[in-house]
Amino acid sequence: MDRRLSVDLLKILLALMVVGIHANPFKPFGHDAIVLTGQGLYRISVPAFFVINGYFFHDLARAGGTWRYVRRLLILWGLWTALYAPAWWGILEAPDPWRPVRILLTGWWHLWYLPGLALAAAAVGLLRNRGTAGLAALMVVTFLAGNAVVYGLAFKWIDLRGSDFGDPTSLHRNWLLLGLPFVLAGFLIRRHDLPARLGLRVSALAAVAGVALVMAESLALDRLAPGGVGHDNLMALGLASPAVVLLALQFTRPSPRRDLGSYANGLFFIHVAFVVIGFRHLDWDSPAVFALAVAGSVAATWALIRTGLARRLL
Repeated sequence: MDRRLSVDLLKILLALMVVGIHANPFKPFGHDAIVLTGQGLYRISVPAFFVINGYFFHDLARAGGTWRYVRRLLILWGLWTALYAPAWWGILEAPDPWRPVRILLTGWWHLWYLPGLALAAAAVGLLRNRGTAGLAALMVVTFLAGNAVVYGLAFKWIDLRGSDFGDPTSLHRNWLLLGLPFVLAGFLIRRHDLPARLGLRVSALAAVAGVALVMAESLALDRLAPGGVGHDNLMALGLASPAVVLLALQFTRPSPRRDLGSYANGLFFIHVAFVVIGFRHLDWDSPAVFALAVAGSVAATWALIRTGLARRLL
């Protein structure tokens, strides 16, 4: 499927949001600014990436390319996990020997996205010939289950104190409750050509409404929930993330350069290295670390493209 300029630009914007989650440039503006951005608006990014992947995975899955796609993701996971070894090596000293195993198997830091996408794509590939009603039902059930976990943690209906579960976000930020519903959303958007059916006006209105609802939900949880804002599985993301992708798909102008997609991927994969440097070793504040992460990732991506390594790593 041809690359679209609007989708590549959206991916760059989403990647910048991911950087903002890890180094929020609005942190100096106070608590509410963080809630509305890093715990609100920026959370659109990861589910939207899953929607984009599901959309473009559709034709590949129908052509029998699921295993090739999954294998590529697992190779990338292994490569990036190895490249980030200097950053995560210290977890091997944890008194609980299973902790580093859990972290590495679910994906260290942002790298959880790769095994999450691989497993979600494998599941969708196996179900690719099922009817839309069944796939839509699976999408809704898994999405609502993820919301239930987030709200359960936020209102302390789910209590993990004293357990050895580890990071509670892995209860909902995983391939089943976050990856699968949004990959299915993208898959079904492509199956039924929803951009053409809905049109620009409906897509734009849905995107605006979805973004506003995400920020409102984040602020409401911050004010009302004893446990504060949950991460990644907010209810309004079910509208916002597919809607912003639908809006981008309204524009069919082809992307003039493949490099644009590489820069989006580079921002996503590389930025954590500079975040670690900025926070751990330079003790910079968030806006400076954000600037370092963006500039450093762009420079590193340019170098990978020039050396030809981008094809293997991005």
